[in-house]
Amino acid sequence: MKTSTYEFTVEGVLALLRSRGLRITRSRRGIMLALFKASRPLSLQEIQAQALLEGGMLPDYATVFRMMILLESLGAVHKVNLQRSCTYYELTDPSRHYEHLICTECGRVVLLDEACPVAELEHRLALEHGFTGLRHSLEFFGKCPECSAVSQPVSEPQCVATPIAA
Repeated sequence: MKTSTYEFTVEGVLALLRSRGLRITRSRRGIMLALFKASRPLSLQEIQAQALLEGGMLPDYATVFRMMILLESLGAVHKVNLQRSCTYYELTDPSRHYEHLICTECGRVVLLDEACPVAELEHRLALEHGFTGLRHSLEFFGKCPECSAVSQPVSEPQCVATPIAA
């Protein structure tokens, strides 16, 4: 993964894309607005649906997919392992570290805003094994307080377009 330097704003990421020779279409702008307004990781279908709301134009699925691949290669987004049947993405704010608590019943995702518990290990492993650009993903799975209080499990969230709560 190539990490690019950019201002962590919608316009900053769009400027990064322009610097790579890409036109900024309504679809691309809508995708970026959707990602910046998201409060949790989104599936490709959710990004697509939210991009329609934000940009006024429905990007085709292939456009969303290619955009996520490009943004991931630039270090602007990363995949989040939610142990579900589709891939989820969230923005990579260079000033933050991303670890998650994930409810195995309702799918709730909580971004942990704490120092990374394995940062030292990652650094040591990189040095010991000669790796560069080493990164990791750390997710904790369990039942949230609301689901723990309920005796009957809720079915796993599907990879479908759902509006993001504000």
